[in-house]
Amino acid sequence: MEILIECATLDDFNSINLLVKEGHDEHSLALPNIFRQVDQVMPHEYFHSLLTNPSSEILIARLANEVVGFAVVEVKEAPLFDSLIPRKFAYINDFGVAGKHNRKGVGKKIFHACLDWTRSQGATTLELNVWEFNNGAISFYESLGMETVSRKMAVRIDK
Repeated sequence: MEILIECATLDDFNSINLLVKEGHDEHSLALPNIFRQVDQVMPHEYFHSLLTNPSSEILIARLANEVVGFAVVEVKEAPLFDSLIPRKFAYINDFGVAGKHNRKGVGKKIFHACLDWTRSQGATTLELNVWEFNNGAISFYESLGMETVSRKMAVRIDK
């Protein structure tokens, strides 16, 4: 069967939320000091705002009428500081593929659709954040040509 990439609609909210929750549950197990387990991760209002904002898009992958992957992408601009080069870039806020469809080309197809969307917005780079524990995601993104540009670090303070 062919993987179809489409822009999400309001009707896709529940399907996308199930995929968001699947990824979120992995994060809440790995980092319980940051992520809380919840039934619904993405608020409906946020989903609606992404669909109506001309600077963002939710791309979905469908396989036999089932949503099997998604990406939330938006276009941004660097702050206008003298110390920064002015640039327009796209940022993947969230990305996920149903576990049962991993390693079947779904993620790669969505990622390439994100690249196409980035170009269509006149942006020069596609960026994202990935958590250090998520070695599978890091390897996946590196296999698609992404490189680490910065690293966020933290230290826990005991009370």
